[in-house]
Amino acid sequence: MAKTRPSKTSSPSTTTSSSSSKKSKRQKSLLNKTGSFSSPGLPPSSDIPTLLSQASELLHSLNEPSKALPLATRALNLNPTSLQSLELLAEIHIELSDTEPAYTLYNRAASLDPSGLHESLGGSGPEKFLWLAQLCPTGGAEAVGWYEKGAATLREFIISRDTGVYKDLAERGLERKLVSALCGMAEIYMTDLCMSSDAESRCEGYVTEAVLVCPESCEALQTLASVRISQQRIGDAVSALKRAFGGWKNVKEEVVAVDEMPSYAVRISLARLLIECAQYETAIEVLERLQAEDDQLPDLWYLGGWTLFLLGERERGRVEGWVEFWEAAREWLTTCEQLYKALEWEDEGIKEHASELLAKIAEIVPEKPDGDEEEGEDDNDDWESDSEEEDEEMKDS
Repeated sequence: MAKTRPSKTSSPSTTTSSSSSKKSKRQKSLLNKTGSFSSPGLPPSSDIPTLLSQASELLHSLNEPSKALPLATRALNLNPTSLQSLELLAEIHIELSDTEPAYTLYNRAASLDPSGLHESLGGSGPEKFLWLAQLCPTGGAEAVGWYEKGAATLREFIISRDTGVYKDLAERGLERKLVSALCGMAEIYMTDLCMSSDAESRCEGYVTEAVLVCPESCEALQTLASVRISQQRIGDAVSALKRAFGGWKNVKEEVVAVDEMPSYAVRISLARLLIECAQYETAIEVLERLQAEDDQLPDLWYLGGWTLFLLGERERGRVEGWVEFWEAAREWLTTCEQLYKALEWEDEGIKEHASELLAKIAEIVPEKPDGDEEEGEDDNDDWESDSEEEDEEMKDS
């Protein structure tokens, strides 16, 4: 499959996943299966279950990974081959944005449990393989290898759950994790391994299975759309994106379980793909929904400004009032620049593109001086006063 689109780290249109550690932390619960054990109120001890209980509670309930770190470290020192300690400590390091030690810890866990056995058999399951796929420094074929191992284990777990072998797997979100692994491999074959001779057939196989596993999964449908875009099948891509949006557009986030609403990052990706398919109105609808949830992400404002710019460019010379699109785009892009500076954002791509778009807008639609709107308001007040005086004169006559 020829490479038709740049990888996520090189394009201003694909910045969310690489630009913000704050937003990426929201998605870490996807693979998290380490539950809390008990209250953290107990004093520090040398008892491994107690240490892990305290560390887990600090991490998952109190969101204090820095306080959980020494407890999990102590537990691992007491038993260096404890899979539970290794994976909890790795998760803590991820929350602290320390990806190198997290990768090392998951690697140790994988060497101790290479088959991803069920906990009742002394293993810790497939989740560590999925983390290794995301964290491995080389990416590419190595990441696919970890994803394949995780996917194979997940398929076995699904069969075991459905046949009643392990009833505790019902709440583990196995299908969702399998879809993420399949979509992760498809993304790699659309970017890092796009020149492989079997790239297109692999992508087709991965997305087909993902949609079969979870037919209404936004992640599966959006990855399917990405594959169709790379194949220049834009109509099919748009159909998949409409299905993805239709699955949650009428759902209010506050009234559904976390697992039922696509993550913020997945919905940002939906907007990006809609823009790529020139579905600008729908993209703005998605972005406005996201803005109501969290308006502190520069990527959000950048994508909204870019979409409005493209809308104005499309309607320029065709529709009266097209200038309003660019005026609105200026507001979104200006907010993007302000947040970029305030939050010390890392992605230079969106900053450069936002500045470029603002410069183009200023050439055609100069910004109105601050006093213009006030004068217009005064004129309206005068007009209303004149009208009121005329009405009084008519009554008197």
